[in-house]
Amino acid sequence: MRKAFKVYGMSCVNCARAIEITLKRTEGVKNVNVSFELGRVEVEFDEDLISEEEIVKKIEELGYSVERKKDYDKLFLGLGVLSSLFFLVGMFFTFPLKYELQFLLSSIVQFTAGWKFYRGAYSSLKKGIGSMDTLVALGTTGAYVYSVLSYFNLINSTPFFETNVFLITFVRLGKFIEEKAKERAVKGLKELVNLSFRKVKVLEGEKEVEKNVREVFKGEKVVYRSGEQILLDGVIIKGEGLVNEAVITGEPVPILKKEGDEVYSGSVLEKGYIITKVTKTFESSFINTMKKLVEESLKEKPKIQRISDKVSHYFVLFVVILSVITFLTWFIKTGEINRAVQFSLAVLVVSCPCAFGIAVPLAVSVGIYKAVKRGILPKKGTIFEVAPKVDTVIFDKTGTLTEGKLKVKEINVPEKYFDVLYSMENYSNHPVAKAVREYLKPYVKREAKLEGCEEILGVGVRCGEFIAGKAELWGKNSQNGVIRVGFGTKDKLIGEIILEDSVRKEAKEVVEFLKGKGINVILLTGDTKENAQRIAKELGIKEVIANVKPEEKLKVVKELQEKGRKVCMVGDGVNDAPALAQSDLGIAVAEGTDLAKLSGDVVIHKLSSLPQVFTLSERVYRKIKENFFWAFAYNVTFIPIAAGVLWSKGIYLKPEFAGLLMALSSVSVVLNTLRLLKD
Repeated sequence: MRKAFKVYGMSCVNCARAIEITLKRTEGVKNVNVSFELGRVEVEFDEDLISEEEIVKKIEELGYSVERKKDYDKLFLGLGVLSSLFFLVGMFFTFPLKYELQFLLSSIVQFTAGWKFYRGAYSSLKKGIGSMDTLVALGTTGAYVYSVLSYFNLINSTPFFETNVFLITFVRLGKFIEEKAKERAVKGLKELVNLSFRKVKVLEGEKEVEKNVREVFKGEKVVYRSGEQILLDGVIIKGEGLVNEAVITGEPVPILKKEGDEVYSGSVLEKGYIITKVTKTFESSFINTMKKLVEESLKEKPKIQRISDKVSHYFVLFVVILSVITFLTWFIKTGEINRAVQFSLAVLVVSCPCAFGIAVPLAVSVGIYKAVKRGILPKKGTIFEVAPKVDTVIFDKTGTLTEGKLKVKEINVPEKYFDVLYSMENYSNHPVAKAVREYLKPYVKREAKLEGCEEILGVGVRCGEFIAGKAELWGKNSQNGVIRVGFGTKDKLIGEIILEDSVRKEAKEVVEFLKGKGINVILLTGDTKENAQRIAKELGIKEVIANVKPEEKLKVVKELQEKGRKVCMVGDGVNDAPALAQSDLGIAVAEGTDLAKLSGDVVIHKLSSLPQVFTLSERVYRKIKENFFWAFAYNVTFIPIAAGVLWSKGIYLKPEFAGLLMALSSVSVVLNTLRLLKD
């Protein structure tokens, strides 16, 4: 059984790792995927060995809440804020029982509002992982214990109960702001995930009955009105309306849909009234397939994220050791335990592993959301790291750079033979035969009666004495990039049909975009050299490799990679599957909506979206590097200051303000990532 849980309280990627490790070690659990970005835990388990309730208990034992978000966070944040205000007043005014009240409030805040840091630290340390919670728990506990010892005169110093109160309040406030910002960042992805809980109006006789989308079967009739989102794939059996298919094409312009037209889940009926007959259940619908692929793309971590996870883990250990060294250095140097403790605590809490931890996953999540909004479907989250490094793009020809639909350019067959030729081509499903039939249909009133018809593979169709097939049968060769079909008898050519596959109108602009970025463009096709060169010349592509089979396309990609090239293969996602899989970045151009059958790392529904794959990837990758730079610069700048390096110049950090800086560091990474939503 597979079950997804909404989990609250994960403060960084290490929290997600702790949940994953715990559940994977649990008997009965087969597979686990934890998405820190979506706050989502997906578990595949054996119901005979473990129950859903036991899984929830395992997660909650680590200090996280499942499914039901509690209001405790706001309550404890409010407690911390009020206590901080009290301490601020106490800094400037003296009143009876001042230290007693500070001790009481400090204790309450430490073990209520601060308890989540203890739970997080405990769950992380049990798995041998350090986290932000570890540093905050150590820092606030150190400040609290030191103040308690001072308060009871066990050491000769002044208590600073305000430190742990301010620290807990600032960190919780920062995490609160961060969570709100992250929610905004992944709002679109959450909406995609939550579609399975929506309801539709099903027509039963004359009555409309509300049903969950998962309870609707193929063949049932669903009613949609203006402004409603279409949640199930279907065909219109009554009515008409303007349908916005931006979720598929990325184009916001609505399309008029009438009876007999197909509509797809995820699109919106902007105006009109339609009744559709369901053609696919929700499980196999376009929008649910897209949702699954988006979730899969979030699972695969880019290389840079795997590095950042390791940095985040070892960084915590480094900070703890540095904090101890700072304490010993200042205590030995000055003999002042108060100052040594202050600097040691400041080092602990100013350090921010979360900035490293969220730098990549949040940017990837926002990038995927932006891509989906533009009609681009990333099947792997790694594309944002790979695309900016591509130096070679290989295009398949048919259906990628061309329309993939042959059209009759010229016909020199006498009109009296049109019915014969039309009837003959009915015996073949070859694209050439389909194009000829489509052209002749308006001219044919009734089909000719033919006998002894057969399709000869690779040649054409024979019906009695008549043959329709390759012009080479009569000694005519296809030239100038066109396809020539002959019609006649064995001994005589009666006439010819000339066909061509037209270039997509956006193809030249796409090729020019790539060339402008210094990317080498190659045309790789199984078509003849003449046809390939005609297309290449029209688009300005210099390198052409023609007459290649699918397995040979794979070989071409491998050879380029062996030369050190970063290769992007662009094809139809089906016939080019081996080459797409081998390439560093595989992009499938598919006009259909059966996404699950397509190979590649990215699916686009129109060639004109290709430049956006590269520009969006560049922006996301740039944002990741900015986040890393900020996290690195922040820690390099403030850890030495927290350790007291600039004390002699009068520059230092109190632990509570170090905690505030740490919280703001994570917030700044989130806010910087949010700028992607505005681009």
